[in-house]
Amino acid sequence: MTSKRVLLLAGLVLLCLVTSAYAEEKAPVAWGPASATFGPSGLSMPAGKFAIGGNIVFGDSNGLWHHGKRINGNVKGTKFNQVVKMRYGIWDGLDVRSATPIYSVHLDKTKADDKDLYGVGDTTVLFHQRLLSQKKGDPFSMAFDIGFVMPTGTVSTHSSDAAGNAAWGAMGGIGATYFIDANRFDMEVNYATFAEGGHDYQKGNRLRWNAAYAYAINDNWDVGLESSLESYDESERNGSMQNDASLEWYAGPKVAYKYKPWGTFAGLTVKAPVQRWYQGTKACSDDYRVEFKLMKTFDLAKLFE
Repeated sequence: MTSKRVLLLAGLVLLCLVTSAYAEEKAPVAWGPASATFGPSGLSMPAGKFAIGGNIVFGDSNGLWHHGKRINGNVKGTKFNQVVKMRYGIWDGLDVRSATPIYSVHLDKTKADDKDLYGVGDTTVLFHQRLLSQKKGDPFSMAFDIGFVMPTGTVSTHSSDAAGNAAWGAMGGIGATYFIDANRFDMEVNYATFAEGGHDYQKGNRLRWNAAYAYAINDNWDVGLESSLESYDESERNGSMQNDASLEWYAGPKVAYKYKPWGTFAGLTVKAPVQRWYQGTKACSDDYRVEFKLMKTFDLAKLFE
């Protein structure tokens, strides 16, 4: 853990050096966060614009965890997950967005048969309403989210109930974005609750708190730092609590490339654990995560001219 925190600190120092070296008189604008769990924070999608893309997330783990410690090395896990994302600007200040996870997890066990989990998770659909706009003279931009979780998840012998088990859910949140010169700050918090779905399983309520900083080196390149914290209450199966509440906090540096003529954004972030806690035992607790994001924006009005 100490070495990983040193790496995070080194990344922050490097970011500060790059920021100082590439300061410009006319500040370019930094793009949004690259993390899979992030929404648009305080900004909104322009009316008539449609964006599609998503994230690819790779995670690697070694050992079985309990509370904040690795208790043995009997299980190794590899994750290769995807999140398909879409956004559409309904009118100025209001957009709708969706996210559908697709997961593939391999567990390598030393004292039992290996296990593979794969499938599609439950889809989140949110309406994102802007409340404040820094461009219009407010001190910062702020927006709130309200929406639901759709039961699109795979339910089989190879599926992960934690990723989605064909259950409904409700979700709300609030986010803020602030620009100063070439610097951008994002923060958001959201809360979700779930009904019972397949396998007689009800996922515990979830809290997410995300934060990010980005510096636009020029019109094409950004560097920054991103942080994602996720906490789950206990889940329930067949009416019994599962002793599996958890908290995971990951953070790390990011780099992003944007090309405005094509409306294209690509971002890469590498994260290490800052804090992990599990009420029961937990396999496949990522020792690191690599996340790649690609989004393409279309102007639907121009497409039909």
